[in-house]
Amino acid sequence: MTDWTQDAASILEQLTRDPLRGAVAGTVTIRSISEARPRPRYQEAELELLAHAPDHEPVIVRTHVVLDSRHWPTVGTVLPARIPFDEPAAIEINWDTLPA
Repeated sequence: MTDWTQDAASILEQLTRDPLRGAVAGTVTIRSISEARPRPRYQEAELELLAHAPDHEPVIVRTHVVLDSRHWPTVGTVLPARIPFDEPAAIEINWDTLPA
């Protein structure tokens, strides 16, 4: 993006109170995850994550997500994420990178 579009995007994020405003690219490491049941296919998972990003202290984030039980992640899995360190609970994880 050019400088002016980056500035405009930043201003819009602030005006709309986007929870991902100021988010930085980083990774999350799964520290704990609830167990998948045999059924149904899509299930809610309770996770504890360690979010890391350059120039930031790691932070622990607890969250709930709905996942496909056929692709249930394991403890230690590292995934790319956008991390808003001023509001870590609004983390955006790239679940598409889970192994198939």
